[in-house]
Amino acid sequence: MAAPAPAPKRDTSRWVFLAFFAGLGVLFGYFAWSQAAGHLALAARGQRAEATILRYEEVRGRRSTSWYPVFQFATAEGRKVEATSGVSADPAALPRGRRLAVLYDPSDPSTVRQAVAVEAGMGVTPWILGGLAVLMFAGAAVFAMPARAPRTG
Repeated sequence: MAAPAPAPKRDTSRWVFLAFFAGLGVLFGYFAWSQAAGHLALAARGQRAEATILRYEEVRGRRSTSWYPVFQFATAEGRKVEATSGVSADPAALPRGRRLAVLYDPSDPSTVRQAVAVEAGMGVTPWILGGLAVLMFAGAAVFAMPARAPRTG
């Protein structure tokens, strides 16, 4: 009677690393896409309005503080809207009471940004996040490759 063949050795650590890198790739890709899509949508269908800076909302981080302007403007239909910008600004450069051009989403006027910020482009953040996503997927691909048989001889 022959002895049973040993069970094949399972390399679970490869699959853990594959899932880790692929998960990070999906996460970075999602954030890159959401930032780029939000900017591109506002650039494509945003309505221009003249807004007044009412105040600033302060957001404290661990190492820095950001200020987001709260705009008041009238939509194309004449409805008055008060909305916080999605882009921070320097209160010294843009004091309260100042009037400036903004772009808002007609389907959701609470989505508003300074017109010059939208026209300047989406910046580097989506590109950096997208590059990190590609690197993470490349790392996952390394662990997805079949293991080589050990050399004998």
